[in-house]
Amino acid sequence: MTSPTLRNRLARGEKIFAGWMASAYPRMAEALGRAGFDAVILDLQHGEASFAEARDAITASHLAGKPAGVRVGLEGFGDAARLYDLGAELAILPMINSVEDARKLVDTLKYPPVGGRSWGGTRGLALYGLDAESYRTSANDQIIALAMIETQQAADAMEEILDVPGLDGVFVGPSDLSISLSRGEKLDHQLPEAVAVMRRLLAAAKARNKLTAIFCSGGEAAARNAALGFDIMAVGSDWAFLTAGAQAALKTARGHSGPVQAQY
Repeated sequence: MTSPTLRNRLARGEKIFAGWMASAYPRMAEALGRAGFDAVILDLQHGEASFAEARDAITASHLAGKPAGVRVGLEGFGDAARLYDLGAELAILPMINSVEDARKLVDTLKYPPVGGRSWGGTRGLALYGLDAESYRTSANDQIIALAMIETQQAADAMEEILDVPGLDGVFVGPSDLSISLSRGEKLDHQLPEAVAVMRRLLAAAKARNKLTAIFCSGGEAAARNAALGFDIMAVGSDWAFLTAGAQAALKTARGHSGPVQAQY
């Protein structure tokens, strides 16, 4: 890679299907990239990787010629900015429930005059093949910052969150959204109330020229959400791919048939 690529592809109207990585094995990022995914997103909120393993996974994704994104942990604003310095092209911040949360996201992840991101580009410059000034002047437009919409509170404030200057878009967490909207009774990515929120969010984002992304439990869900209008589908995860492949091979070896039961 010689420069960030996701923004340009999205501007052309392309759908991005990203492999979701929850493991702590950095080379898995390269495997997902070489499998054909458009990008690799590392989950540092619920996944197993340390910060150092995330650093190495970002490099491994670049080795496969694919951009890397990260979902950081709760209150992980500083981690996201640091992972940008190490070559991440997209960052997802969880539990952004208010305008104040969204403004903090932008202030941490965007350079002045949009935000207040501290300068300190390191590994990312080499991975992109850019000099410091080229990266600094292009980062605000090319590097993507997404706010997770996954609670009733965030759903109620979605228009105001989307209106925050410098925020590139939103990422739907369908599991937590369904849990929140059902008041803890259901985890259902197709919960009617959650789907209604997604449709409203898609319309609001499109009206503001903001990006939309969503976690998808598998290929069918990714195709469905792409048809619904989302721009970025995070498909996963690597553990699910591994267990599904292993189960399918064993079923064939033992002469059995039927669906596999891969988990996140």
